[in-house]
Amino acid sequence: MGLFQNNPRANAATARKQNRRVQQARPRPVPAAAPVARKPAVTTSRAGQRVNRRVDAPRAGAKPAVHVPRMGLRSMVAAVPRVGARGRRLLSLAARLAIAVTLAWGVLLAVQTSYQYVTTSARFEAKSLVYQATPHVPVDRLQALLGLEPGTNILAVDTDALQAKIAAEPWVKRASVQRSLPDTLIVEVEEHEAAAALLSGYFYLIDRDGVPFKRLEDGERGELPVITGVDREQLVAGDARAQTAIRRGLAALTTYQETPRPRLSEVHVDEGGAVALYTAKTGAALRLGRGDVAGKLARFDALRAALGERAEQLAVVHLDLDATPGTPERVVASFLDPAAEAAVLARGAGAKPAPKDMTQESAAQAPAANQPSGPTKSKSKKKKKAASGNKFASGIPKYD
Repeated sequence: MGLFQNNPRANAATARKQNRRVQQARPRPVPAAAPVARKPAVTTSRAGQRVNRRVDAPRAGAKPAVHVPRMGLRSMVAAVPRVGARGRRLLSLAARLAIAVTLAWGVLLAVQTSYQYVTTSARFEAKSLVYQATPHVPVDRLQALLGLEPGTNILAVDTDALQAKIAAEPWVKRASVQRSLPDTLIVEVEEHEAAAALLSGYFYLIDRDGVPFKRLEDGERGELPVITGVDREQLVAGDARAQTAIRRGLAALTTYQETPRPRLSEVHVDEGGAVALYTAKTGAALRLGRGDVAGKLARFDALRAALGERAEQLAVVHLDLDATPGTPERVVASFLDPAAEAAVLARGAGAKPAPKDMTQESAAQAPAANQPSGPTKSKSKKKKKAASGNKFASGIPKYD
């Protein structure tokens, strides 16, 4: 078969393929471009170092450009280690202090705004009062002590000042004033409980603790016994002896009142601490002396039980006699009625009653020896009433 066929189209295609192969194998040469003329490089005094004209060589007459980097958060954080550990601690402390001051300022501003609102709002106006009246501080007296004007804000009320004002009342022992939002005040008052009256220059009411809390006024004593024998100068000076005498008298009074006995009118305490009790009905004197009171009053109860109805005629009962060891305890008593005294003495001796004239003579001598400070006997009832009208049974004047 020859290279070319008789088909002209096939021959033309074959020729084109052969040309392509020749072109791929032998690329067509490209004419070289003309060389570009370049400006000679400007060198500095240092050899081998190339200078960038646009950066290192500013134009003549132009101000040099200053590059200021933009400080972002990362740049600030990156700059922190440069100050050292101590600097970082100071910066941290300053940041915390700034945050605390800002928060405190915000809180104070909020509190001030809230305070102005609640102290001027009509919602917090004091409108109600909760109080249980006491015998000596009624509701109208309490309202006068509080002195709250209409429209008073409950949060603007000084509760401590109100408590002090109420506690200044003589009968008040303790006072409490509390708020109950939005518009109520709760007041509690505890009064003194008068246990006795005290005569020491003036009459005072004293409580169970022996504290004089007010001057005695008309109608306030009632059936309270009076404690006498306390020196006024010692009481005013706050001497411990005066307080000891008052407590000694109160202790004897409390022990006496634990059992039903005749009502007392006076409890006398002398300088040595000896106690004498005086009944209200007959003025009988019970001399207890010093020491245990309960045991001596037990002997008095036994004496009254043995005498029966004649016990109402007792004038002086000595319960302060100390028995000698090995002997029974003794109780020496005298009577207001001479006949009753003679009968008791005769019954105790196992003999008949003495004649009337001798009984009166012995009864007149007995009180003079045994009762120097007790109630003075008199043949005239009018003189006896007049003498006891301005004196106690112990002989102390009731009024200066």
